[in-house]
Amino acid sequence: MKEFILKANKSATSGDINIKDLPGSAGRLDLVCRCVNSSFFLSHDLRRDTVFYSVHYGEPNAPLALKFVGDELKRLSPDERSIALFIKKALEKDSSKLWKESTSGIYTAKKEFRDIIVEKKNENYRIFYLHLNGKPLEECNLKLDEENDEDVLFVLGDHIGIGEEDEKFLDELGAERISLSPVELHADHCIILVHNALDKLKK
Repeated sequence: MKEFILKANKSATSGDINIKDLPGSAGRLDLVCRCVNSSFFLSHDLRRDTVFYSVHYGEPNAPLALKFVGDELKRLSPDERSIALFIKKALEKDSSKLWKESTSGIYTAKKEFRDIIVEKKNENYRIFYLHLNGKPLEECNLKLDEENDEDVLFVLGDHIGIGEEDEKFLDELGAERISLSPVELHADHCIILVHNALDKLKK
């Protein structure tokens, strides 16, 4: 599996949002929508081997995690408004520590950013932190063949980043820092570049 997790520092944790004003009314929920698009949508298909998490720390119910599972998604369109409507439905559901499905392939849970990363570490996922100062992904010796695929989790920050404490947490957990560009990029652009690099390694 290829999985991505985004720390969404200001994104809403309630369905009480204005779809016409995602940056202002929902704490940059527009960025989350673009990351969902980049995680899954191909020209005429979806990436079925991908999972995307966003962990929201905005008002009024933080933290709240969303999970999108590629091989379960249905009726989701690539435009920002469609994705936002599905997220709104998810945020309107009651949440608990366990994942609850709101619509096909979209789940919510009362989980912290670190909780999900630790779960993946315990499942032997290889964890990469996308950082300006890291080694190129192509030099990480990923095993991407049909018989021996690695499960990988890529950690991203939003426009604020993930913060020094979470960076220290990732370092202590043994996450590998990788860089995709010598300049800072948007999180959704990073996801596309990761997919592209992994697609090339598969060939």
